[in-house]
Amino acid sequence: MEVVGLWITIVAGSLALAGTAWAVGRWVSGRLRRQKDPAAVTKSEIQEVVRGEFQGLREELKQDIKEVFNHYYGIAAKPAEQLVITSDEERLRLLAQATKAQREHRYAEAVRLLEPCLGPDLPPQERASLHNLIGNSYMYMGQQAEAEPHYRELLVAAEEMDDDEARAIALGNLGLVYAYRGDLDKAEEHHKKALAINEEIGYRLGQAAALGNLGIVYGNRGELDKAEEYHKKALAIAEEIGNRLGQANQLGNLGLVYGDRGELDKAEEHHKRALAIDEEIGNRLGQAQDLGNLGLVYFQQGGLDKAEKHHKKALAIQEEIGNRLGQANQLGNLGNVYFRRDELDKAEEHHKKALAIDKEIGNRLGQAEDLGNLGIVYRQRGESDKAEDHFKKALAIDEEIGNKLGQAQTLGNLGLLRVERGNAPLALDHLSRARDLFAQVGARAELEKTIANIKALESASPPQPKPKQERARSKPPPKP
Repeated sequence: MEVVGLWITIVAGSLALAGTAWAVGRWVSGRLRRQKDPAAVTKSEIQEVVRGEFQGLREELKQDIKEVFNHYYGIAAKPAEQLVITSDEERLRLLAQATKAQREHRYAEAVRLLEPCLGPDLPPQERASLHNLIGNSYMYMGQQAEAEPHYRELLVAAEEMDDDEARAIALGNLGLVYAYRGDLDKAEEHHKKALAINEEIGYRLGQAAALGNLGIVYGNRGELDKAEEYHKKALAIAEEIGNRLGQANQLGNLGLVYGDRGELDKAEEHHKRALAIDEEIGNRLGQAQDLGNLGLVYFQQGGLDKAEKHHKKALAIQEEIGNRLGQANQLGNLGNVYFRRDELDKAEEHHKKALAIDKEIGNRLGQAEDLGNLGIVYRQRGESDKAEDHFKKALAIDEEIGNKLGQAQTLGNLGLLRVERGNAPLALDHLSRARDLFAQVGARAELEKTIANIKALESASPPQPKPKQERARSKPPPKP
């Protein structure tokens, strides 16, 4: 009996400050003293000039915060402006330093600088902005579990303010948390709510973000036609409003859709276009994702040397910018390259490193993928008990987070393992459950292969399959 191989899944200028308020004060005082008799310089004159200098800083910082922290994840603009306006000199200094840390990809440092700005009895505008900024910092580090409570606080503050834009931002970013966790139904629900609000208030950037995020949800479910439709709509808006970052993101998203369809030339073309834009605008995180996604295309084409080269470049950038989630993804992708080369020790090592990072940052979806990939390595070695143990752990996590596609893939792998052990009834049970889940999420290609496997198993006696599976991984593309 020949069982069809299946389930190769693609999960694919800083602000210049004098340093502190004291430094600005000394510089201003010195300038005044050169202009007039020192004895004539009063304390009130110095304070007035200092206030003027800080007012200029406020205006720069208002725009700077929106540009830096809105790079991938949404920023509620009005609360951000209000935060800068109402900040005293000490908080203004912390905000400026946090913005600089963000520009330099020092996200943990940004969190450390922003957390002291939180305090009791803050007005909702200030709470909204601070929780928004801290949540985004955690998301850049791939720490969705830490980001989630801050986005919930943003939503609470948005309701208090009755601020529709802030409400949509909170819903959209919570949707991303759910998507990374693998809870696609909740992700879809939140992105649809965000889209409705953005359409109602006419916020085009927000509409593009929500459409792109919904496209990611549908792509992860295997609903590729729907995913393509939503990414194309988001791309059209990004082009209309001149948002280069959004254009790069949607080109990358479309590349993943075409890769899932097996249209690899089209996928490569879109990832290369995305990479060109990300290089043009200096977007290091985007460059890492584009390189990783190109690596997945070459992996699918069988170009393992090329795939390895691109995943290593992507990993180097993710390490440079401190994105732990991205590091885990690229380690997993390299593990799959080594598996295809039959370098099983290297594959195991990389999947274990990925698993350690995903555990560290609380990425449950990633942990399920890592455990599944390790199960595949052990199965290939003939360590069927170890393989079964890892598949079961992966399945338990996928069930816990509601990731139906992951459940289907792992059930399929368990089914094939049962075939190898000669337990046809249990194999049929696992494959039938996988078939039903693939049908639910609309993963047509996987569904067809599973049905073929079931038919082959039902007609075979005794079954003797020897297929290989991988669950390739890459971070879901970011929102526009």
